[in-house]
Amino acid sequence: MTWTTLTPPRATLLDAVKPRWLNYRFALVGRELTDRVHRDGLLVSAWTADTGLTMRRLIGRGVDSITTNRIDVLSALTKSPRP
Repeated sequence: MTWTTLTPPRATLLDAVKPRWLNYRFALVGRELTDRVHRDGLLVSAWTADTGLTMRRLIGRGVDSITTNRIDVLSALTKSPRP
């Protein structure tokens, strides 16, 4: 389910839709948001990250999926060893 604010979706909406994922614009995603969504039993995806810097930041913040137009960059990042 795509969500565009930091305010969490209401429980009634989550109960009605029953999403597995919450999908956020990449600039909204921080560690606190990711941790909260994971505590609620959902996965976090972020869109649309097209630079290596943004992708690394999102990976570091614990996202489960990244939507990108630059799959080559994301693939290279996920194959390289992490510090």
